[in-house]
Amino acid sequence: MMSRLAEPIRAADTETAIVEAARDLLAEGGIRALSMRAVAARVGVSATAIYNYFENKQALVRYVVNLGFERFDAYLRQAVVDKPEGSVERLRALGEAYIRFALENRQHFQVLFAFHSDLPQDIEELPEGGGYTLFRQAVIDAMESGTIRKADPDLLVLYLWTHVHGLVTLLLSCQPDARCRHSGEELNATELFSKFHEFRYYGLQPEAAVGSETASSVAS
Repeated sequence: MMSRLAEPIRAADTETAIVEAARDLLAEGGIRALSMRAVAARVGVSATAIYNYFENKQALVRYVVNLGFERFDAYLRQAVVDKPEGSVERLRALGEAYIRFALENRQHFQVLFAFHSDLPQDIEELPEGGGYTLFRQAVIDAMESGTIRKADPDLLVLYLWTHVHGLVTLLLSCQPDARCRHSGEELNATELFSKFHEFRYYGLQPEAAVGSETASSVAS
């Protein structure tokens, strides 16, 4: 639960400004860059005024992170609302949504998986499961439908997640338009993910082998 001070009258715009300032400071410099004084300076209020909304720094950080994960989870769920359960399309849509969210909400995303405590967190204990719960269910559904081979769902989720998160990390380090040069051509985030998706689905077999495998699967 988020630790907040009860207040009968609250200036919503000031509270929003505090949260946004804290989020930006966390994204820019991590937990060490965040202090009540730094937040107050950005918002244009006194440091003591922050305590009218959040009882301490930890409560403010928790609120910012929880809010980010809530938005992240809602974004992912919206992306698959029309995708059949157990389908490759659903898995692919989750991956594409993961990337879009990161690029469209850079400050939020950089805060989500940053270092906020002295101890590593269990993924499933993150707010909304950090998207993990949704990914895991999509993988289980795909295995049960025969879309992908059966395996340890947690290992498979981590395998897929590392591919997507790794691509996100690469894109966030590139130019703001999220384009990276690749073999002389420019590929946007969706195009890069599509290429990576092909590698994951077909492996690194020669094209001839992939073609024959596709033909045989169609014939069967």
